This record gives sequence, structure tokens and C-alpha cells, in this order.
Amino acid sequence: MNVQKIGFIEAVFLICIVMANEILLNIPENIIFSTGSSAWVNVIFISIIAIAFTLLICKLFKKFAGKDILDICEIVGGKWLKLIIGIAYIGLFLLISSTYLKYFSESLKIIYFPQTPVFIISGIFLASIILANKLGFKVICSMNLGIVPLVLFSILVVFISNSNFFVPQRLFPILGYGIDETFFKGATNLFAFGGIAFLYFIMPILKDCNKFKKISVISIIVSSIYLFLSVVTLLLVFSFAYDANQTLAIYSLSRLVEFGRFLQRTDALFILFWILLVISYLSISMAFSINIFKKITNISNPKAIIYSFAVLMFTIGLFSSNIAFAKEIQGTVYRYFELILVYGISLVLLIIANLKNLKSIKKDVHNL
Repeated sequence: MNVQKIGFIEAVFLICIVMANEILLNIPENIIFSTGSSAWVNVIFISIIAIAFTLLICKLFKKFAGKDILDICEIVGGKWLKLIIGIAYIGLFLLISSTYLKYFSESLKIIYFPQTPVFIISGIFLASIILANKLGFKVICSMNLGIVPLVLFSILVVFISNSNFFVPQRLFPILGYGIDETFFKGATNLFAFGGIAFLYFIMPILKDCNKFKKISVISIIVSSIYLFLSVVTLLLVFSFAYDANQTLAIYSLSRLVEFGRFLQRTDALFILFWILLVISYLSISMAFSINIFKKITNISNPKAIIYSFAVLMFTIGLFSSNIAFAKEIQGTVYRYFELILVYGISLVLLIIANLKNLKSIKKDVHNL
């Protein structure tokens, strides 16, 4: 990753594009499938937890300005722990990126290019991702400044334009499949906030580390709002019993959007925006993976391994034989992998680092 620093808006958009990508690629559908008509209640519940978790992370990082989770690992357990956690995060980013690449490529094939082999569609995406990373991380973030507003606006338009099809009764019963599925088992839907994983790594690339808390909280709040809107809109239009085998749930909503008699089938325009979204997200994910690899191996030229990571992303995606299997990985493997690593292990490491820092301060005071 390029060592150039990014500003406040660039950092916020970087986290927001993760949520926008997950909204597009059916995270809301996973939530609805597991909680039923109480999905909107569940989103409010997990959003509160996500915001509280973000505030906790900011509090724990306060004593380690300019450092990321890999630096924390080195403080806590040395280079071996740094290596293990680094590999785990590379695995997480590559797993979800390859799954999304396969998922979106298969969806495009079904919707628009039924005669085109999926590996060609994936190959075009990979070529774009390689080019973006060759140009550098700063270029990717600058590209994000143009893409994120378009994407967020397009998603908002899709939600608002479907208001004529809303059936309020579909939000009931409020507790859907029950209290357990809504609040206890439903807590695992925290994996929807994939942007939190990137918060562990953005501190060193910020122009002003003092804005880390503000960036983190704003981006997660925006993500919460859009996740809520997406789940509510899907419930109001399709109900929790809609066809779970849809390729892209939000695409189904976009096909209902019309602006008078002269502007119809606007879904093609939305798809264009969403293609840019997926390219931008995958470019960011690869950039972070390469940067992590650079930190744990101390290689001098990280751009030299871009092609290797692209091949890895493509190869992992081959294990997803179809959309159904990709969705299964998304809803199970990715869900628990992220929960354990991001919400469990990384948090514990931050707490231990703060305790070690406190112990060190007390020791210094005692020596005085």
C-alpha cells in the first residue's frame, strides 16, 4: 500500500464502501433469512452493539496513536503473534473478496451476460483491481471519493422509489421467529459490519490520528443507517418469505424503479454504479492485504506481489462452484471467522496491550 496519508472524508468513505458492498451482495438477505420479520429490530440491536464496540476500540487505541493491530500484536506477543494475526487478516480479506468476486460475477452472468463464461467476467474485474493497485492506494481512495456518493445515492433512490410497494404489515410480528433469533442468535449478525475489521488498520495511514474516533463513529453510524434502510425496504416490499434464491436482492428492487413513462429499466444504470463499487471495494481489500503482508515480511517492493494476490483471489473463488455455495460461505464461514477474529481475538489483544502499557507506567512511576 502506498505510504501516502488519507484525509477525513477519504477514510470515512473507505469504511462506508465496505457496507455498501455488503448491502449490494445480500448481507441484508442473510439477516432477514435468520430473523424473519424482526430483521429491522435485529439491525437496530446490532447497530447499537457495533457503535458501542467502535467506541471501545477507539478508547483502547487512544494510547497507541499511529499504530495498527499488527503493531499491537508485536507489543503483546512479539513477531510470531504479529505473523499469525497478519496471516489471519489476510485470509479474512481474501476469503470475503474472492467470495464476493465470484458472487457478483455469477450474478452479472445470469442477469446480463448468459453466454459469457464467468471466468472472463471475473478476469475483467481482476484486471481492474490489479491496475488500481499498481496506481497506488491514494489513487484508489481518490476514486472512492467519486464512487461512494454515487453508490449511496443510487441505493437511497432504490429504497425511496419502492415506497409505493410498501406493505407495513410485513414488519409484523415484531419479534419474527422469536426473542432468541432476534437478540441472542441474531447477535451473530454483527458480521454485517465488515468495515470494523478495516478500522484496526487505518490509524497509520491517517493524516490526523486525532480524528480516528470521529472517522470510526461516523462511518459506522452511516453504515447502520443504510443497513437499516435496506432491510426495512426488502421486508416492506418482499416480506421475509421472499425468494431467498434471488441473485441480488437489491437488483430486484432496482427493477421496480421507474421515472415516468420515458425513463424505465433504470436498473442498467444502477448496475454500472455497483460494478464500480465492487471494483473499488476489491481494490481496497487487496491493498490492505498487501500492506499486511508487507508488514509481516518486510518486503521492499509490495507492488511485486499484486499479481500473486490476484491469482489467490481468483483461485479461492473457484471453490465457490455457484451462487448458492458462495452465499453459504458468506453466511457461515465468513460470519464466524470475522466474529472470532475481529470481535474476539483482536479486542482481547487491545485490552492486553493497554494493561501492559498501564503496568509499564506504574512501574516507571514507582522507579521515580
